[in-house]
Amino acid sequence: MVVTSKVLTILLNAEHRLILYYLANNNPRVDEQTLAKETGLSSDMIREILSHLQSTQLAQFESEQGYTLTERGLASLYNYHQTIK
Repeated sequence: MVVTSKVLTILLNAEHRLILYYLANNNPRVDEQTLAKETGLSSDMIREILSHLQSTQLAQFESEQGYTLTERGLASLYNYHQTIK
C-alpha cells in the first residue's frame, strides 16, 4: 500500500491517531458523540478529524450506523507502527 503525504500527515497527528486507534479497538461502528465523550476531544474537532479520515479513505460513515475504520485505515496504522519501530 502506498502511503500518500496526506495519510502520513494524518498518522503523524496525535489526535487523528487517537481516533484511528479508537476505531480500530471499537469497530464496527461508532458515532461522533461517543468519540467526543471517550476521547475528550470537542465535537468540532471530532467532525474535522472524521472528515480528514473519510477524505483519505481511512474511515467510512454508514448512515444510521456510525463510523468504521476501513481496511486501508487499519493497514495504515499497521504500516505506521512498522515504520516507527
